[in-house]
Amino acid sequence: MEQPNKEHSVNKTERPIIKDDEIDLIALAHTIWDNRKTIWYTIAVAVVIGLMVAIFSPVKYTASATILPQAEGKTDLGGLGGLASMAGINLGSMMGSASGIQPDLYPRVINSYPFLNELVHQPFDFEEEDVPKSIYEQRLQDSIPGFGATVMKYTLRLPWTIKNALMGGDQKISAGVRGQSSIDVTRLSEEETGILKSMTEVVTVSVDDETGLVTIGAELDEPLLTAQVTQKTVELLQKYIIEYKTRQATQNLEFIEARLKEKKAEFETAREAFFEYRDRNRNIIEERTNIRYQELSDAYNLASQVYQSLAEQKEQAEIAVKKDTPAFSVIEPVKVPLEKSAPKRSMIILISVFLGGFIGIGLVFGGMVWRKMKEAW
Repeated sequence: MEQPNKEHSVNKTERPIIKDDEIDLIALAHTIWDNRKTIWYTIAVAVVIGLMVAIFSPVKYTASATILPQAEGKTDLGGLGGLASMAGINLGSMMGSASGIQPDLYPRVINSYPFLNELVHQPFDFEEEDVPKSIYEQRLQDSIPGFGATVMKYTLRLPWTIKNALMGGDQKISAGVRGQSSIDVTRLSEEETGILKSMTEVVTVSVDDETGLVTIGAELDEPLLTAQVTQKTVELLQKYIIEYKTRQATQNLEFIEARLKEKKAEFETAREAFFEYRDRNRNIIEERTNIRYQELSDAYNLASQVYQSLAEQKEQAEIAVKKDTPAFSVIEPVKVPLEKSAPKRSMIILISVFLGGFIGIGLVFGGMVWRKMKEAW
């Protein structure tokens, strides 16, 4: 009686699923049902792992802002411009119609070293800090090894500690330029490199090519800090774009102001000399006096004309700077987030259930294939 039961059990668990190059759905369903315990076990394990991930994952908050940069002047290219845009070519920038930083370059600006370095050194309010502190200071403080790490370093990892000490592995490269070289380069320490790299994952920017809207966001573990970092990122981005767009006009204004300061001093000196000489020799009529009077008058008039001309150029340069300064319309301002954006526990559990079921079904059919391979072998 035992032998037929054994054969019946084998036939029950290993029904042929593929017949004549077709899948037998009934046999497939029976196979899954007969091995449901294995699938339930894998689902249970996956759910437990998902619960642990959902519980112990750090809480994150997301804040964002949407801005609309000022549109640059564009050249009317007619149908050629439309065809070029469909091919991914910006003829406007190639022909020099765009003089500022294009929105599609904003992500590269935000991920650049000067931008991130300025951002991480801005003071922010932290929940556990009484005074404002920069992200660099906060993360540098968190990276200091505690008592447990120190004990591990001088106990279990003692051989590697001695090796690093002998070979100089623990030496940190400080920021700045080493040596007496005249070439100015930037050298970052390991801590600075790690902090700046982590900020590229914190701050994000996306550009909608159709509407031209730019969305800037940040994700951190404190809601108020997240909003502050997002707002400061928007302000720094606007500052960088304005400085780039107005660089030439600003340099021209600074040059004119420097020359105006010099010519003002010369003008005042010539004026003082002219009026002093005229008052001193008011009733004296001599050929030599008239010559000197004419010389001082000409010097005064020339200095006055140059000074007035530079003053007019300064006014024009100031107008040019204001004209070139791009404007930004804030469509959606930054708000302090009230709900956390991560971890999404319900999504994690749902994915764990599907993943566990998929692994369980894979184990069932993998076992069937393995047994058939053993029999064939």
